[in-house]
Amino acid sequence: MTTTQVAQIHVDVPIEEAYRRWTAVESFPDYIDAIDSVRRIDEVRSRWSATIEGVSDDFYVDIVDQTPPERIAWQSTDGVFHNGRVDLSRDGTGTRIVLRMAWEVEGDEGTGSELGDRPMQRDLERFKALVEGAAAADDDAEDGAVAS
Repeated sequence: MTTTQVAQIHVDVPIEEAYRRWTAVESFPDYIDAIDSVRRIDEVRSRWSATIEGVSDDFYVDIVDQTPPERIAWQSTDGVFHNGRVDLSRDGTGTRIVLRMAWEVEGDEGTGSELGDRPMQRDLERFKALVEGAAAADDDAEDGAVAS
């Protein structure tokens, strides 16, 4: 059975910065709970390690659609089926992010809940804190450089 979830958030950074952060796949473990590590192989392929409901799995992921700075989509090429897509749109001075993920789950419909709506929303909230914190730190550094 395939489970699909959607979550969204507004971040107070320009769309180009939010997109840049989403394409830095090595940083996924910083804000996506289920991802243990990501190693970029080339511009399209990466190797992910994830732990979902106590089960660890390693798999290759390929970027299958990329439209800077508005969309990036990926899909696993081995292991448990997984795909995802992030759509970004300008939202005032910030960015609206919509994350969609689908994955194959075994057993009854109750499994796969670790990647359900609430955990995905928490992942997006951690992403927001990370990018907004980095943007604030950059602004502070620029302010300090001007003041010197």
